Amino acid sequence: METQELVTISVGGKNVKVPRNTSTSQIRKISGLDQSHVLARSTEGLNKIVHGDIKVSDGDSFTVGRSFTKGSMDDSRLLNDLDHLSYVFNIEVDDKLNWVLIHDYGLPSGFNKETSDILLNVEGFPYLPPGNVYGVYMDLGLLYNGKKLPNYYDSIERTMFGKYWAWLCTGKMHWNSKIDNIFTFLMTLDIMLNEQNGMSAEVSENDEKPAEV
Repeated sequence: METQELVTISVGGKNVKVPRNTSTSQIRKISGLDQSHVLARSTEGLNKIVHGDIKVSDGDSFTVGRSFTKGSMDDSRLLNDLDHLSYVFNIEVDDKLNWVLIHDYGLPSGFNKETSDILLNVEGFPYLPPGNVYGVYMDLGLLYNGKKLPNYYDSIERTMFGKYWAWLCTGKMHWNSKIDNIFTFLMTLDIMLNEQNGMSAEVSENDEKPAEV
């Protein structure tokens, strides 16, 4: 049997030796991590979730979410959602696993773009829906049927993951923390983006603006 070349990588700050051609499952096992943990490869300050068979090099660094993730049932739900979501979308997360960036999320007809990146804050998940604390953010310059959306604020900007974002007010949505997850949240967002009433609803003065970090 051919011996595979071993390289040294960092997993959650711990240096381990793994085969150059490996898998996320093997990395978790060698690093002593539970298989429920999601791994994100750190590149130039950004963390991209990876899964399945991957190729690694000496010095590669992987983030394992929050330092208190292991053994936390609530965090495991988030990590499980992100792992499944990464099969559909290209996803990035911040170092503390508080922000999730979904690349190239499809928009319905009528928008001036086919896709938009979506930035979600997941603090408080699963007890709170994504975006409940700081809101939901999308690409700047979005128009629907040539007009600016009344619940879309490109004047309320946030800078994260190397780009500027505009705030989308999703209002207060029904949320059952026992059964709802990121997928049901995205389904609700899809409905809102597809329904004309949802796009034309005016935001009252009492609607909360996103919290400042």
